[in-house]
Amino acid sequence: MTLYRQLVVTMLLLFVLLFVTAYSVQFSSTRSYLAQQQETTVINTVTSLGLALTPYLETSDIVGAESVINAVFDGGFYRKVDLKLLAVDKEISREHEIFLPSVPQWFIDLDLFEGAKSEVVLTSGWLQLGELSVEGHPSQAYYQLWQGMSQLAFWFVMCFVLVWALLVLAMRYLLKPLHDIEHHAREIEQHHFGKAIALPSTRELREVVKAINSMSQKLELQFKEQADEAERLRHKTFIDEVSGLGNREYFLSQSQSWLSEHRQGTIMLVAVDMLEQLYLEEGFAARDSLVKAIALNLRQLCQRYNDFALSRISTNEFALLLPEFEPTVLTALGEEINRFIAGLVINPVSPHNISIIGAGVLQQQDTIGQVLTRADNALNQARMNAEGAVVIKHQPQKNDLGRLAWKKLVEHALVEDNFKLSSQAVMDFAGHVQHEELYIAINQEDAVHGAGSFLSVVEQFKLGEKLDLHIIERALRYLSDNSQVKLAVNLTAYSCGQASFWHQLDLLLAKYASAASQLLLELPESAFVSNKRALMTPLSQLRVGWGIDHFGRHFDLLTQFGDLRPHYVKLDHGYTSQVALPDYNDAFLAAVCRAAHSMGAQTIATRVETKEQVNVLKTLYVDAYQGYISPPHRL
Repeated sequence: MTLYRQLVVTMLLLFVLLFVTAYSVQFSSTRSYLAQQQETTVINTVTSLGLALTPYLETSDIVGAESVINAVFDGGFYRKVDLKLLAVDKEISREHEIFLPSVPQWFIDLDLFEGAKSEVVLTSGWLQLGELSVEGHPSQAYYQLWQGMSQLAFWFVMCFVLVWALLVLAMRYLLKPLHDIEHHAREIEQHHFGKAIALPSTRELREVVKAINSMSQKLELQFKEQADEAERLRHKTFIDEVSGLGNREYFLSQSQSWLSEHRQGTIMLVAVDMLEQLYLEEGFAARDSLVKAIALNLRQLCQRYNDFALSRISTNEFALLLPEFEPTVLTALGEEINRFIAGLVINPVSPHNISIIGAGVLQQQDTIGQVLTRADNALNQARMNAEGAVVIKHQPQKNDLGRLAWKKLVEHALVEDNFKLSSQAVMDFAGHVQHEELYIAINQEDAVHGAGSFLSVVEQFKLGEKLDLHIIERALRYLSDNSQVKLAVNLTAYSCGQASFWHQLDLLLAKYASAASQLLLELPESAFVSNKRALMTPLSQLRVGWGIDHFGRHFDLLTQFGDLRPHYVKLDHGYTSQVALPDYNDAFLAAVCRAAHSMGAQTIATRVETKEQVNVLKTLYVDAYQGYISPPHRL
């Protein structure tokens, strides 16, 4: 129970206790007063009636005596008036029950009043004339007590309601600083620092608010320092200082991650040979200026893809990792790159070989060395061919499909539900399963195609929304029958940017409400490159847990996740694949993990394959891991 409710309930209970005490005292005193008043009335009635009857009894006027008794009996509240005439041995008696409809019977049944009674002997000198007895009726006392106590209870209830309303308003006003502190504390817990709380007038609360504001400022500063540290280590480890792109080490780690996911794509090398001559003729400033211009244009060109890696791997060479694999498209892309690089050069020092391009298409079972050798051979061949040459090294394989064939295959799988589902456990270092990640593949007659083979086609032809909703519904059906499982489903970057997807997702979650709490959604980090602001609203309203996949792949996003609230982040494989090597520098990985922890998110290492990797990760800031050390199993 909240402090606000505790205070309100406590004060209302004290008010009720005060009311019950005051009401009890008033009830008792009123009852005693009415009983005493009735007794006094009966005594006075006996005395006055006896004086009025004595003259009639002395003359034996029985009719007169009856008239006097009738007059008194009818004019008051008496249960019984009895006169015994001793001289003639006769009795005059009047008796009746008075019914008061305005007093409930249960109140009368309480026997609060017994009814006063008084007797007196009427005499004339030494002669006893008769015995007079008067018994009062308690109905009038019940009536007066009921009316008085009912009105008192009514006003007490009215005062109680009024006090309740005023107390609620007063408590809300007085406790508003505490509510602000609670709200601010929750924001701090989610690493949303916001503005400082206004200082209240209450002295004790003022000191608490000052402490909260001071702590918030220190935590915000600490978070900024951690982000700055990650940024500094990023530049030191993975960034080329001149171009602002990734360096060779970054490109190799990203390529290794890409290959480990068995994704289709191409490594494209862009050699700008004239940079060396430009340096000799005009100096490093002119060369660096052209490098920055080329880097900017390459970055803008790569934005057309949802996922990519871009680096400057040597003085004169740039490397692109793209989800494109068709030679005709790659040739057109290479020619486009050559044209814009040529357009950047004013009065070139040499008209020949401004830039040349060689590309190697990724093949199944490729290693990073093999694909780089293929791309480098293509670049050497382009250098020997002619100015601005583009050479694509592609070895068609038996199961290679064109983009339209892949599109048709995915659409057919959506209609026929030809998807094979499997899952892989995410474990903490105590051996407990945190959740399982869902993997999909397409069953074909003679082959099984993993998601990496067709996801680029799904993104290109905007099939991500249909695919994601289809897989999520299958996952929810599975979870409905397996209440002990938590399942994470990966979303495509295209779906994340579609308002219609989030609407349909809400409908699905409402349809499978009992299983929704077991579902987790994983958004690729690339989805936040252009859609971060648009994602804020649906993510804040999302009724299921969610995480960020490939966290840390896009460096410029690391310091921009502070206003998000992911439940977990999965670290990019490029940072964790080599943790067991003797010369591995874990400083940047630690910085990325601390940045994630600053958001309140759990950190998960991916594609862990050996116990040695697990032991190293355990010593870092990693909370859990997954990989082929715990192979996927079919659902």
